[in-house]
Amino acid sequence: MSQKVRIDGVKHAGASVFLGVDHCGNLRWTRNPERIMVWLCDGWRTRFNQRREQRPHNVPVKDEAGEIIDWIKEPLGGPDVAELLSDKEARLRCSWMAAVPSSILATSNRLEGTEWSAGIKRKKTIGGRVPGFKSRRRGLGFVCWYRPSNHSYNAVFQKTGRKSGVVVITGMNPSRWVKPGEKAHWRIVIHVRVTQEIRPYTSVHVDWTHWTLVFVNMPLPLPRTGGGVIGLDRGCVHTLASSDGTFMDMPKPSKAELKRLKYLQRRMARQDRVNEARGGKPAKFASKRRQKTLSQFNVLQSRIIRRKNDWIEKTTTRLAQENILVAMEDLDVRAMTKRPKPKPDPAKPSQYLHNGAKVKAGLNRSILSNNWSRLMKRLQDKMNANGGRLVIVLAAYTSQTCHKCGYVTKENRDSQAVFRCVECGYEANADVNAAENILDRALSKTGGGTA
Repeated sequence: MSQKVRIDGVKHAGASVFLGVDHCGNLRWTRNPERIMVWLCDGWRTRFNQRREQRPHNVPVKDEAGEIIDWIKEPLGGPDVAELLSDKEARLRCSWMAAVPSSILATSNRLEGTEWSAGIKRKKTIGGRVPGFKSRRRGLGFVCWYRPSNHSYNAVFQKTGRKSGVVVITGMNPSRWVKPGEKAHWRIVIHVRVTQEIRPYTSVHVDWTHWTLVFVNMPLPLPRTGGGVIGLDRGCVHTLASSDGTFMDMPKPSKAELKRLKYLQRRMARQDRVNEARGGKPAKFASKRRQKTLSQFNVLQSRIIRRKNDWIEKTTTRLAQENILVAMEDLDVRAMTKRPKPKPDPAKPSQYLHNGAKVKAGLNRSILSNNWSRLMKRLQDKMNANGGRLVIVLAAYTSQTCHKCGYVTKENRDSQAVFRCVECGYEANADVNAAENILDRALSKTGGGTA
């Protein structure tokens, strides 16, 4: 969510802002607010491009005849690009950036990473080019963090009238670059036109080219419809099993979709073999038929992924609205899906390949297809937004422990779905029994029902 407002004007207050040293060695300061705004935009864009030039991309290697013989990776800024400096080191080396506030420079790192990931994903799915650098001709702007919990002095909004307000950005000149007779601190006051109440926000995005300012709002709290507590067990057969006996299953691809995906994968494999036989490995990058097949595969795969993400959002929203406490077990998904190295038995050379690696690969696919990590991350965000709590407990022996008598043994599990306690005879679904144990551990950890 965001709110866009119009900039009516800018004013400067405090000390003169240090702009650096010119080519003649003269120190430059200014009190012109518009010149300061352009300087802030240039500093943010420079740090963004410095991080962007470190990104690797594929570069073709050609022979004397101009034919592509191989592909290598090199930084986007060229093979001689310098090592990325921290914000502090960049200020020391570039005097004109010495007075740029850290809350402005720090935003370029996260935004560059987000833009690069989105651009590469877009390139792989619907086509496109590798994201490039930000040009001054395409517009001037910068982003500034606002953290009220840390008593931030930057991007602070203050209402001055019924339809007006100001955003204050504060900075400080380094002690060695303070203008004689003046103090070190300065601030820029951006006057904005407000048409509605400004909601809590995390950052402001200043578009100096179009004289607009955008508040990036914090997520709105979800309206709570209940105050229950629930334990959730993540599994492969059922994505979620709750302590109240409810099963929640992520939508799976249909048989027709799986058949189509398998057909497209085989088709791409055949096209790769043909292209490699004709012109070597790089030939597949120039094959139009292969690109068309890849595009069809990505369209179908994206549809399946969007369907799963939609289920995750709706399910986590409902859980956050109905419960004040949700308990889940601590699972290291990366370690669980790590494929072991083959250790074949000389006496039975095919035993491991058929019974070990193949079964493990199928289990890994099942775990990853249920998106356990994303499910917990989205639930954590939404529980934090509405004041609820997500409690993570140890996962050890939750599926082997009897919920009624607490007896622990692996013989309690008759099968994947059946739990039968050998001590007291308690019978239940294995996933539901595990969810009840998870909830009990969470209540014990947080102090019972008063959590």
